[in-house]
Amino acid sequence: MKHLTPRRRAAVMGASALALLAASPGAAETLTVAIPTFSEQTMTPWAGSGQRKTYLDLVYDYLVYLDADGNAQPGLATSWEMENEGQTWTFHLREGVPFSDDSCGTVTAEDVAYSIERIIDEDSRAGPASTMRRVIDSAEVVDEHTVRLNLKAPDFLLATGYMGEAQQVGIVCKSYIEAQGEGADSAMPVGSGPYVVSESVDGSEITLSLRESVEHWRVSPDFDTISFKAVPEEATRVAMLQAGEADIAPVSFDSIPGLEASDLRIVSAEKTWSPVIRLGGIVQTDPERFNPDNPWADVRVRQAMNYAVDKQTIIDELFQGEGTVANGDTPIAAWDSVEPYPYDPERARELLADAGYADGFDMTLKTFTTTPGAELPLMAEAVALYWADVGINVTIEPGDWPSIRAEWTSGKPLDFAMTHRGFPFANPENGVEAGFSTKSLFASFTSQELEEKLAGLGAETDPAKRTERLTDIGQYLRDEAANVFMVLANEPYGVGPRVGDWGIDTSYVYNFDQAELAE
Repeated sequence: MKHLTPRRRAAVMGASALALLAASPGAAETLTVAIPTFSEQTMTPWAGSGQRKTYLDLVYDYLVYLDADGNAQPGLATSWEMENEGQTWTFHLREGVPFSDDSCGTVTAEDVAYSIERIIDEDSRAGPASTMRRVIDSAEVVDEHTVRLNLKAPDFLLATGYMGEAQQVGIVCKSYIEAQGEGADSAMPVGSGPYVVSESVDGSEITLSLRESVEHWRVSPDFDTISFKAVPEEATRVAMLQAGEADIAPVSFDSIPGLEASDLRIVSAEKTWSPVIRLGGIVQTDPERFNPDNPWADVRVRQAMNYAVDKQTIIDELFQGEGTVANGDTPIAAWDSVEPYPYDPERARELLADAGYADGFDMTLKTFTTTPGAELPLMAEAVALYWADVGINVTIEPGDWPSIRAEWTSGKPLDFAMTHRGFPFANPENGVEAGFSTKSLFASFTSQELEEKLAGLGAETDPAKRTERLTDIGQYLRDEAANVFMVLANEPYGVGPRVGDWGIDTSYVYNFDQAELAE
């Protein structure tokens, strides 16, 4: 039987039981989650990074949710349809969903249109704001429970992409935000989610409380309170888990053996990021960014660099087995049929010899650390050892991401490689364009043939044929060895004994409202 929180038990047992529970110390159940950062610790969806979704996803609801298989499920929108060859989307809203502030009433099309307009506004600091501005022209209120989005360009995955819970379009109460004026971003948020923020201490703790007298349409949480604590230090988060001071915390791969030795569980979201090595100077469609003097300007060398690395051993040793050998730049379902490069150093030597590099060559590999991504420098060292075995001599240059990024996007013909990380995009086609289109200043590889394939993808209106075209692009990028594809890595969390069932996946990592209390 699913555990009932004290509030729900009381509803079943009656008023006398409620009084008894209220008199019992510790009756309310609290879930404590230790996370590295609160980011800006602002409370509106458009006022900062997606890292704030950790706590804001319990306050705001989304139009569309995805199940574990990536299939769209109704959210605040019960249904939707696409028209005008992908340039018009109409969403029909769930009726009678109350906001946490009574003065806001229930969610309407006005609130939804306002939320979308604020996300794409010029002053929005949300991660997808700039790309959404290029896609969305306007949000139109059709009637009280119908919203129409008019697009500047076709987007065949808008519902599951930008409007899904993996992005930042949480639905706010328009009247409440307007009443707060300039203080809206720091005011206690009002949403239709199962929790409200009851306290926010800068850089320290954010406390969420389950809404009173509300049976939420989506979830029935076990925990009355969720306490988020900002704990930047990995060792401290691990110690809190081991001492029972935290119930859930994201951890690094190195911490997994110690936590398992302490009889704590590891729950992982699979394939949430992708350590990769990008090769500079092979934007072949732009003379300003193409460097033909790089050995890896030859596809045979790029293929050799992939064959030369035992990626499964790197996964086992550096990532504690929490990952899959990568077949592409980011996790994309349409690429599941694409076979990754096997470990074959003899084939690597043959290809290098065929390309005129039987004696190898010298190169520079730049690296940095980030979150997730603490393992990138160690990955660089491991790759350098494998490459040395086939004659490629690597000089590793540690740096920081802002500096390396500035150099990478300088528009110059680069002569170095870098470790990097990819993430699943709400719309995978956007991710492909970011990494492999001439239009993208961040692109690491382009070709005229690829540009034609991307144009064909953009012009295709049939969903099944678009998937076929996307699969073909993934196979092409693999065969061209557009990057040194390394790992589709998981995101592990340490979980204490007070937590029962809790399943997370790539599409919805922050579903702490679905963590059950252990029996």
